[in-house]
Amino acid sequence: MPDLTTTIWAHHVRRRWPLTGRGPDVEAILRPLLADGQHGVLLAGDTGVGKSRVVEAVLHRCAVSSCHTARITCTPADRDLPFGAVRQLLPAPGSSPGDAAELPGAVAAALLKAAEGRTIVIAIDDASWLDEGSAAVVQKLVVHAGARVLMATRTEAAATPPVEALRRWGRWSRIDLAPLDRPQTRDLVEAVLGAPADGLTLDGLWRVTGGNPLFLREMLCGAVDDGALVTREGVVTWRDGVISEVYPSDTAAAALEALSPEELDALRYVAVAHSAPLEVIEQLVAAPVLERLEDHRLIQLDQSARVPLLRVTHPLHAHTVIARTGALRIRRIRNDLATAMMACRPDDRIRAVQWRLAAQLDVPDDEVLAAADEALRHRDAAMAEHLSRQVSTPAGALRLGRVLVARGEYVEAEKWLADAARGLTDPAGRANVAALRAVNLFWGFREPRRAFEVITEAKAALPADGSSDLLAAEALVVVFDGRADAANEMVDRLLRRPPEDPVLVGAIAPLRPQLLLFTGRPAQAIAELSAVETAFSGAWPMMRAMTQACHVHALIMTGAVERAAETVQRYYHDAVEQGSPAGVGIVALAGGICAYYQGRPEQAATWLREARALTGDHPRFRFRETVLAISAGVAAELGLVDEALELLDRLGEDGAGPSAADYGAFGEVWALVISGDRSGAGVVLRRRAAEALAVGNVLMAAEFLHVDMRLNPSAAGAARLRRLAESTDGELYGLLADHATALAHRDLREMNRVSAAFEQRGYRGFALEAAATGATFNGGREVNALARRTQRLLGEHRGTWPEWLPAPKAAPVLTRREQQVGELAAGGMDTQTIARTLSVSPRTVENHLQRAYDKLGIRRRTELAAALAEDGLMIR
Repeated sequence: MPDLTTTIWAHHVRRRWPLTGRGPDVEAILRPLLADGQHGVLLAGDTGVGKSRVVEAVLHRCAVSSCHTARITCTPADRDLPFGAVRQLLPAPGSSPGDAAELPGAVAAALLKAAEGRTIVIAIDDASWLDEGSAAVVQKLVVHAGARVLMATRTEAAATPPVEALRRWGRWSRIDLAPLDRPQTRDLVEAVLGAPADGLTLDGLWRVTGGNPLFLREMLCGAVDDGALVTREGVVTWRDGVISEVYPSDTAAAALEALSPEELDALRYVAVAHSAPLEVIEQLVAAPVLERLEDHRLIQLDQSARVPLLRVTHPLHAHTVIARTGALRIRRIRNDLATAMMACRPDDRIRAVQWRLAAQLDVPDDEVLAAADEALRHRDAAMAEHLSRQVSTPAGALRLGRVLVARGEYVEAEKWLADAARGLTDPAGRANVAALRAVNLFWGFREPRRAFEVITEAKAALPADGSSDLLAAEALVVVFDGRADAANEMVDRLLRRPPEDPVLVGAIAPLRPQLLLFTGRPAQAIAELSAVETAFSGAWPMMRAMTQACHVHALIMTGAVERAAETVQRYYHDAVEQGSPAGVGIVALAGGICAYYQGRPEQAATWLREARALTGDHPRFRFRETVLAISAGVAAELGLVDEALELLDRLGEDGAGPSAADYGAFGEVWALVISGDRSGAGVVLRRRAAEALAVGNVLMAAEFLHVDMRLNPSAAGAARLRRLAESTDGELYGLLADHATALAHRDLREMNRVSAAFEQRGYRGFALEAAATGATFNGGREVNALARRTQRLLGEHRGTWPEWLPAPKAAPVLTRREQQVGELAAGGMDTQTIARTLSVSPRTVENHLQRAYDKLGIRRRTELAAALAEDGLMIR
């Protein structure tokens, strides 16, 4: 029985959808349609792209603009009926004259009467079906009544005689209605479902439908009926993480009905091939037939690759034609494809092997495995998995285990890697499988002890010179287990002698930057990532995302949080492109951390919800505690205490528990803070900082110490953080230490400077907190300046006031005369001129200025303009 959410979706996807993303198109049509000297607009677009809805929106705007609007919807039956289409313009079905010759006049008279002198706008849907007589009537209305015409037609029908007949006379504009782009598709999906969707789901829907709203509607109807969509953490996501099913499309089926048998056979070849070199298809299909399919917009030539590739334009068309093709015919088509491939492109190893296997031809195991290796190197993990499953040998088990690690299928990967370990005999192969097993046990099962046991056992059985594969596995475990102090030498050796395994190449990619980040050298990490072209290479999308997340975090710690925010958006799109739910989850986590540092808790919560939605079904996800702990802190900042407590309850459910190497350790801290035990939270933070320093993790030690200083300021704590900051190359470390010093010594001037520095660099949450705290210190002008900054930043802040901070202090307000004097002084007037202008004494002017300086927290006239620009409305 479907749950309530699915029942609601089933209703929503079948009701009338909102018109989304078409505002610019409507405006682009209205401009020429209503312009002087124009007669009409031709709107062309593919079936299902939304032409009728756009026409409806245009007519509505015209009616609002005091035009008289009329609409004709043509059908194939109208083409053979004289004046069949324009009969719709008569006021009532029974008002049609008996003599057809009188009908044009009756239509014109009815329109002119209804228009009452207003501009007439006529819209014609599916204008290619317009009969000759109706086209003539419309043309006369344009000539003699000044009517404007909006014709909508399918792109391939834009040159049909009825359309051309109207366009030959007068001035016409043509507008091609494109499918929705990715952001527009996202907006439409989320408007229909009433909830945000994760990036992988949205990207999959866009790829399958091409942004065609009608295809999108059919896809969502099928997915909802099948229960393929679920809600996790308030985010709509695909049940299995990625779209794995394409549902039948009546629209795609209708397009196939119009094809000749020859064209349908040709389309079958392209659909079964998925994508094929043009020269291979030309061996099997006549060029004129392919050209007709291209004219029908059913196939497209991709010339971006080294070899021109032919593919079906919409996956729904490919799915539909394959579903309507029998198994025997598909087998023959595959055989034909394989034969043609071997004849003209035998060097295309992956396709040649794939099609020969699909045609059930004999292919030697070594050729299959070589094709699988090549597919994985080209990041086609799905193809690599498919090919690896065809070989039932230890070498095949190794390939299958390797690709399953890359795809995040850790349980099955362990099964096949264990099988390979029992069957392989050569030392290199055994070292390789042992390294992959160790990586999989650590990353997929979170079992570092078992991972080390596998590495130790393999080392004992290998020659003394060792293996770069095993070194890569050991370094991965050491770095991400938080033991930065033990990893430096290993990583240096790996840089001199990297592994060749594509998954292990990906596994070591984040090690060096992560190690630099842990040890307080984010600037060096950024420099090295920028200098190495292969920094984001490898066949493991998860590790590619880890490297990207490390880069974002390094930017944050160097004081470049705004650049980090731009970078994380780019990496997010790349992670979606890679198709790994865990990889997208990692980058979304980085986005949440970045938004938190920017002081944007609502945006952080959005990022973190997606991270939890994509990884929530994987309790051994490596950064599960980090996601939950940061989510809890953000929820608390937004005032969602119950949600924060629920998130904290999930921490440690699998028994893994956080380490001092990641943000998961903050879970215990937030629980104590929410309960009001700031002192207890401080004890935990100092202990965690000591643990982090013991293993060389400067990053987390600084994070723990800074939060402790915000909760429990002390001179000793500030000194510890200062010593730590001096050992790093990241600008933010110094700012955190300055903040701690100002807190410990209640230094007003320093707090004012620190708050301004945080704001200037984009750390607006810290800027607000520093300003609010400093405004409670004893003092004069600096207190007022901090109170002003607090009030201004509060207006931009999207969250509740943290309980550990003092209530924000109201900023002093300028009187009207103080404001007036200040503005004149800021504009360059001297005291004497101001006095004469306002008819007051120079002493009075100086008194007003001094009071304004005090309230604004400034010391000289040159600061007035900037200060007044911030507080221009603060007049009593």
